[in-house]
Amino acid sequence: MNILEIINKKRLNKVLTYDELSFAFNGFLKGDVLDYQMSSLLMAIVINGMTLEETINLTDIFIKSGKIFDLSKISDVIVDKHSTGGVGDSTTLVVGPILAAMGIKMAKISGRGLGITGGTIDKLESIPNFNVNLSEREFKKNLKEVGFVDCSQTKDLVPLDKVVYALRSVTGTTESLPLIASSIMSKKIACGANIILIDIKVGSGALIKTKKDAQTLSKWMKKIGGNYNRKVVTIISDMNTPLSSSIGNRLEVEEAIQVLKGEKCRLYETSKEIASLLASLAKKITIEEAEEEVDNIIKSKKAYKKFIEFVEAQGGNLNKLKIDADIKIIRSDKSGTLTKIDAEKIGMLSLKLGAGKITKNDSIDPNAGIKLFKNIGDHINKNDILATLYTNKDIKLSSDDINCFEIN
Repeated sequence: MNILEIINKKRLNKVLTYDELSFAFNGFLKGDVLDYQMSSLLMAIVINGMTLEETINLTDIFIKSGKIFDLSKISDVIVDKHSTGGVGDSTTLVVGPILAAMGIKMAKISGRGLGITGGTIDKLESIPNFNVNLSEREFKKNLKEVGFVDCSQTKDLVPLDKVVYALRSVTGTTESLPLIASSIMSKKIACGANIILIDIKVGSGALIKTKKDAQTLSKWMKKIGGNYNRKVVTIISDMNTPLSSSIGNRLEVEEAIQVLKGEKCRLYETSKEIASLLASLAKKITIEEAEEEVDNIIKSKKAYKKFIEFVEAQGGNLNKLKIDADIKIIRSDKSGTLTKIDAEKIGMLSLKLGAGKITKNDSIDPNAGIKLFKNIGDHINKNDILATLYTNKDIKLSSDDINCFEIN
C-alpha cells in the first residue's frame, strides 16, 4: 500500500477502504506518513468528503489507536457533553459543576482550540497550576470523589486523534463533517460515558456553517454512538454571535465563575439547557423538573462550590487568576442600534491578540482576549465603549480588525 495512491484516490473522490484509512492514519501516528502527506489527505477529505461508512471506519481506527476507559465500577450512569466549537463557549466549565453538584458523574476529555474556536483545555490551562494531564488512575479518582473531571487526552486514549487534531488546527482542515464526527465521537466513546450530549454550533463563528450540515452531523454522531451502545443526543445552537461577553481563555473562566454565582446571561441560559437535558436523561425526570433543580443548584451556590472543588482537585489556584495584559478600547464611531456582533470576526481578532494559535508552534497567551460591553438590540451612542481588547503583543489594529460590530 502506498500513501500517495491513497491521497490521489481521495483527491479523485473515491471511497477509501478500512485498510487504506488505517494505513494512512496509523502510519501518521507512527511517523511513517509525514505531516505534509497527511495534510494533503486531510485537505482531500475536506474538499470531497467521506461516506458515512468511511466515517464510521475512521472513528473505529481512532478508538483502536488507544484504550477505552471502563467507568462502570464508579457509576451505572456517566454523562459527557461536547461542543463542536464556537467563540466564547465555556459551557463545560458551567455544566460540569452543576451536574456534579446534582450527584451526576460527568467524565470529559477535552481538546484545544481549532482555528478561531476556543478549546476547553486552553481555558483550563489558563488557571494557574491547573493540571490537564491526568493519568487514568487520577482521572477515575477525581470522577469518583469530585463527580466531574476534565483533562486532555492521555497518551493511551485516542492518541491518533491527538496528533491529527493538532495538524488540522493549523492546516485549514477543521471544517469537515467526517473529521469532526470521527474526532469527537472517538474521544467520547473511549472516555467511557454512556450518555453523550453533542452541542452542534452553527454559524460564522463555528466549524459548521449551515443547519443542513448540522443535521447531517447529528445523524452521523447518533449512528456512530449507537454502534458502541452509547445514548447520543444533540442540540443545534446559533454561533453567528459569540456565546458570551468574554472571548479568550482566562476571561472565559472568569465569566463562567460569574454564571456559577448566578449571573443571568446567554451563557447561563445555554448551560442551563445542556445541564437540564443531561440531568433529565441521567435521573429519568422531566425537563421541567431538571430545569428547576438546575436553577436551585446555582442559586444555592452548590455548583460554584463544586467548581472550586474541581479546580483544586486538579491542582488549580483560583486566587492567582488575574488578567495581566495591555488594554485597547474599541469605541463606536456613530449612534444607532447594535444589530450584529460577528462571531467569526471576533474570533479572528482574538487570534491576532494571542488567544489562539495561527501556526503549530505558536504559544497561547492566557491573558489575551476580548470583553464585550454591548448586546444586540442595545442603543449605542457615538464614542460608547463596545469592547476592551487584552493583549501582550505589539500589534496595530486596522479597521478590518475591529469591524466586528454593525450599528444601524
